[in-house]
Amino acid sequence: MAELKAPQGKFRVIGVDLFSHDDYLVKDCDTKKEAFDIADARNKKRTGEMDDVYYVYDDRGTYIRGNEDVDQVVSP
Repeated sequence: MAELKAPQGKFRVIGVDLFSHDDYLVKDCDTKKEAFDIADARNKKRTGEMDDVYYVYDDRGTYIRGNEDVDQVVSP
């Protein structure tokens, strides 16, 4: 199981394999925007209900973004 809490001042992108229920570290990012961009891009590529889903956590281990936010993201 991946640690959800990012290092101090960073944001952590976590992937979850919905078939095995395993989670894994994708990347620790310096900015919230970078973490959101990575998670959103990967979540937008999901084609089935069992594809991996991606979440963002802060340095307190608080969940701050997930797949449900993809539909609400406004593209430039």
